[in-house]
Amino acid sequence: MTSLQLNHFTFQELLTVEGLSKLDNAFLKTLEKTDLNLSEQLQQYRHGQLSNTQISELVIACAPILEKFIATLFNIEAEVDASRDSVRAYDTLFESLKKNEKIFHPIKKKNYTNLVPIEPVENDPYARFEGPKETRRERDGFTLTDARMSLAEVLDEIHYCVYCHKNEGDFCSKGFPVKKNNPEMGLKINPAGDILTGCPLEEKISEMHVVKKSGHGIGALAIITIDNPMCAVTGHRICNDCMKACIYQKQDPVNIPEIETRVLTDVLNLPWGVEIYDLLIRWNPLRQTQYTPKPYNNSKIAVMGMGPAGFTLAHHLLMEGCAVVGFDGLKIEPLPENLISNPIYDFNSIIESLDDRIIAGFGGVAEYGITVRWDKNFLKLIYISLMRRQHFQLFGNVRFGGTITVENAWELGFDHVAITVGAGLPRELNIPNSLAPGMRQANDFLMALQLTGSAKKSSITNLQVQLPSIIVGGGLTGIDTATEVQAYYITQVEKIHQRYHILKSYSGEETLRAQFDTHSLLILDEFLLHADKIIAERERAKKENRKPQLNKLIREWGGVTVAYRKSIQESPAYQRNHEEVIKALEEGIYYAEGLEPASVVLDEYGATNALVCRWRIQDESGHWIYSTEEQMLPAKSLFIATGAKPNIAYEFEHRGTFVRNNDAYQSYDLSNQETPNTGHVKIDNCGIFTSYHQDYHRVSFLGDTHSIFHGSVVKAIASAKRGYPKIMEVLKSGSGSDYASFSHNIKLQLSATVMSVVRHTNNIIELIVHAPLAAKQFQPGQFYRLQNYETTAEIIDDTKLQTEAISALGIFNAEKSDQLSFMIYESGSSTKLISRLTAGESIALMGPTGAKTVVPTEKQSILIVGNVMALIYLLSVGSALKAAGHTIYFIANLKSSEHIAMDRIKQISDHISFCDTSNKIIDEMQKINLKEIKTISVIGSSSILKTIQHARSTTLCELINPETKFTASVYGSMQCMLKGVCAQCLQWQIDPVTGKRTKAVYACSWQHQPMELVDINNIDERLGQNRTQEILTNLWVQYLLENGNGV
Repeated sequence: MTSLQLNHFTFQELLTVEGLSKLDNAFLKTLEKTDLNLSEQLQQYRHGQLSNTQISELVIACAPILEKFIATLFNIEAEVDASRDSVRAYDTLFESLKKNEKIFHPIKKKNYTNLVPIEPVENDPYARFEGPKETRRERDGFTLTDARMSLAEVLDEIHYCVYCHKNEGDFCSKGFPVKKNNPEMGLKINPAGDILTGCPLEEKISEMHVVKKSGHGIGALAIITIDNPMCAVTGHRICNDCMKACIYQKQDPVNIPEIETRVLTDVLNLPWGVEIYDLLIRWNPLRQTQYTPKPYNNSKIAVMGMGPAGFTLAHHLLMEGCAVVGFDGLKIEPLPENLISNPIYDFNSIIESLDDRIIAGFGGVAEYGITVRWDKNFLKLIYISLMRRQHFQLFGNVRFGGTITVENAWELGFDHVAITVGAGLPRELNIPNSLAPGMRQANDFLMALQLTGSAKKSSITNLQVQLPSIIVGGGLTGIDTATEVQAYYITQVEKIHQRYHILKSYSGEETLRAQFDTHSLLILDEFLLHADKIIAERERAKKENRKPQLNKLIREWGGVTVAYRKSIQESPAYQRNHEEVIKALEEGIYYAEGLEPASVVLDEYGATNALVCRWRIQDESGHWIYSTEEQMLPAKSLFIATGAKPNIAYEFEHRGTFVRNNDAYQSYDLSNQETPNTGHVKIDNCGIFTSYHQDYHRVSFLGDTHSIFHGSVVKAIASAKRGYPKIMEVLKSGSGSDYASFSHNIKLQLSATVMSVVRHTNNIIELIVHAPLAAKQFQPGQFYRLQNYETTAEIIDDTKLQTEAISALGIFNAEKSDQLSFMIYESGSSTKLISRLTAGESIALMGPTGAKTVVPTEKQSILIVGNVMALIYLLSVGSALKAAGHTIYFIANLKSSEHIAMDRIKQISDHISFCDTSNKIIDEMQKINLKEIKTISVIGSSSILKTIQHARSTTLCELINPETKFTASVYGSMQCMLKGVCAQCLQWQIDPVTGKRTKAVYACSWQHQPMELVDINNIDERLGQNRTQEILTNLWVQYLLENGNGV
């Protein structure tokens, strides 16, 4: 392994405040010796004494000197010289092309009504269109789909730039004004309806181009990181605000994002390139402020959410001398220790193929919301950089509002809480048969695909998709979903085909197929048929030495269509980033305009079969009106991408904590005055504080949670850049505890370790976990999300036994208040794997989540009735009910083998009755005085819920007190369990009088609902989304456990 030999410094020294201060002084001396005038100007710059034009000239002049200094520091002068020569080698070419640039760079005039080339699909009954056939490209799998521009192409873009900073016309950075010399008139709006803000970070783009053009790659990166140290997560296929505001408004703009990303990768590909970038994040003498980190100031900040806003804010606050603890509700995999402790020589050594990488969970929406059009290896650079900071800690599986609340943040020693939890509450589609099997939210699909790894060949995550598919919605989420559905379908059926045929050889086809119900078999056979055709096409392509034509097959099976209610030109995706629409059409998706969903048509099994839409047309004035026609589009899978809102779930859970303004938190300034909640990213009066103001504590909110910064990665990053100085202004001196004690306590409180796994029956185990804070926050009836870690998951025959997210009711241990128990009913492949956990193993435990069971204040009789889940629920809530003096009746449909924890059950129950069939539950209920019962909790399967719901109005009608409250469990499928992020848990409620559906609610927020409001049929519908895959996966895991070779 190559060792890092720094000139006059050590690697560890440059991770300290003192070491970076020493490095800064060394550079200042070098600059003074090199150019005294520049040295003096740099000091004036740091004291805010230079104009914008002078700053531009200064950073351009200093960049080559800084590059040489860094090259000498890392002993890579020869490699840096070679990199510079490779750029300058093109000088002669571009000089000769100056007058004939169109030969190399044909310029296209910009037509805002035709930014996306489209053509009608021939003989299509649904009037869809597609991209030009000559632009079609084949997509196969989930490796990086965009290799980015070559060096020559990037340099061509740089030469195309006119370097507008010279006359302060760099609108790409500052925003395009209505009138240059009259800023009061605001910013221009282009014909597509976009306000031309320019780069939300005001990156020094033009200056960077000048320096890169001269071959100084490190110098160019230094200029980028002045304003955008997180540039690894911006640039190509992420943002385009700069391009939209480019001076070229009537022709193709300069492709600035490609240039930015190339500048970064050219440096990363140098020896020690990762270390050079990490150094420039933490030390950059070209910054006016934060050129070095400040000493620890004893302030401790909790950043709730580790997406782009969260990790950027963490960086800035660390630079200001704060201690930062980053929290996220997602499972975050640990980094290999050697990446944190040791320098990285070769960037390629840490690159993972995107189709098989460890899904770290770090980065929030950048991890689960952005597709493989972008290289997620870049996220690792930010993760590594933060984890190397002395005063930074990171914890996943922490739900804001559950594990940590505002009030207990102060108890833990924090001085400020910043909310960066992103967007939430994806909008359901309220039409007949909505949320039937085959229909799900786009967020749910993307999160399952990109966070749980369902696309991996080694995965046992279930995500079932059929063709034809329709995506409803015209935003970028819809566009991303369309491309990924196409790619995933191929991966899905090939994986099913492989596992099916191995299982067939093992158990015999007749035995295997007997495990599937009729509908699941139909779906399975369709998957197998399609897989056979894919395999045949791959064989033909190999013989003919070409790429397999997979999109042709996808289209034969119905294809993937984006359906939008207006024109493509009016869609959010077109207006915000039309390039992504072009790229999606290149992959062969269809697009349909003017379609308003009206209802979902079901097949004979109650699954999605078609989408009926009302056809909308434009009148003479351009307004969209309904026509008299309807269009029925075949669809076995439907994905809803109709928008999301800022995530304000905390206020719904802890009402009265923050003032709301409609669907967002009301923003306040430093003096606690309300500020506008609308406007563009560069408005002057932008408040970042909530209404919370207790003692000296304030709570801020940034990123997608803030309506002004909502909607893009780079705006989220900009919110942190704009917000951190305001947070520093409101911070008082930090709490008195020393950092070592504080960090140790945080780590202790947030740990989750398996204590034991006890088997009670052949299908019920008890998992005991040491998790101090998660246990302390528990309220009766709440549940937790359980998973093992991918990095430690067992591998058997190339299958990684990483569990899906499991919801489990918490059971408090009064004798050991830092522990929780979970009774796990082994109903599927993931629950069966919990038994393989071992004592001392770290486990991903998130919670508590869900609604707590309200313990009545007045003593009363309470009946808990159901199946084995009712028994687990009783263990969760019984002690609290008993302590409050209530009389508890327990009736359960249990097999004799399921009579577990009977000592505990007897201690908390006054009456216990068991029956061996669900039909006898009503008989057992009739044996007690139901008139005395004030609350009945029905916990279990939908069949039990239906049985008791029917008996309420028949057999039990005269026996029940009319005032008795019935509560029913709504235990549908769940994924994130963060209360309104993925929306997999959406369940319909009904009007108790008419039986008609009223609204969809997030069951992970409200898992025990008034029984009369529950659409019981919809519970089964939602649970049936992945049935075919679940059956096969269960059989596959069982086969592996019995026959496989583990690693």
